[in-house]
Amino acid sequence: MLELRSESIRARFTTLGARLVALDFAGADVVMGGGDDGAFLTGDWTAGAVIGRMAGRIAGAHVTIDGTRHALAPNHGQDQLHGGPDNFAVRHWDVQHTEDMLRFTLHSPDGDQGYPGALEAAATYTLSGATLALDLEARTTRPTVINLTNHAYWNLSGGARGAFEHEMRILGAAYLPLDDALLPSGEIRGVAGTRWDFRQLRTVGGVYDNCWALDGVRGQLRHGLSLRDPVSGRGMEVWTTEAGMQMYTAEHWNPGFPGKTGPLRPYAAIAIEPQNFPDVPNHPGFPSAELRPGVAYRHRIEWRFSH
Repeated sequence: MLELRSESIRARFTTLGARLVALDFAGADVVMGGGDDGAFLTGDWTAGAVIGRMAGRIAGAHVTIDGTRHALAPNHGQDQLHGGPDNFAVRHWDVQHTEDMLRFTLHSPDGDQGYPGALEAAATYTLSGATLALDLEARTTRPTVINLTNHAYWNLSGGARGAFEHEMRILGAAYLPLDDALLPSGEIRGVAGTRWDFRQLRTVGGVYDNCWALDGVRGQLRHGLSLRDPVSGRGMEVWTTEAGMQMYTAEHWNPGFPGKTGPLRPYAAIAIEPQNFPDVPNHPGFPSAELRPGVAYRHRIEWRFSH
């Protein structure tokens, strides 16, 4: 197991999916999921991993780039989820390790899971004090689409309480409504007067699986979400340069999924995924996910912890 340490945090990683496996802070491991590669591959394969090429669902498992339709590998009915059946989360990345940095790299060949362009991806974790940062980068040989994120499941109580007991704030005045297949309808709707209004810190209190359109300018690092366990006082701010913030309360977890201390239970943690919007290539009104040769894709995520 690979490790980064600071005076307040111990974070552990594996090359499978360039994955964050555990994070010890203020007396608790606050990252939920499997404890080794076997558990991830037989249980929740997304937990803690870098997701790609495209985070989220792609309707009909296809994208159109410069007028050419590309059929993608489906793995969620007729749709694609988190990059296809052989996605970045289930591959071993190469790694360079120094005292305060882990740099994972992955080559994705032209046509991988249906996506055009050979892609060179990198995920660099750094730890300083109470802040863990992740810099995601990619370059392509042909016009393609890209939407990378980290898919860690968080529980700031260390598992003593579930997702619904956490307090959350999301700095976004709008969210993406979903259809019956959990795909964005294409509308960007204001949160005012709805259960999706987290502009003030409040108890999560129920099931969610949505993306919020964050305030501010895409490409600039900004505060997107706060999470707090009101009993222990552990808190986390999530900062991102991307347009959206996906939040999901682990509804699909079940006792067949192995965890570090026992079976994973529904609603036991919260997936927090800073990213571009789901199904973004199929909605012209959403922020572009296109990546072209000679241009670098970059996305920075910071998790800032407090107690």
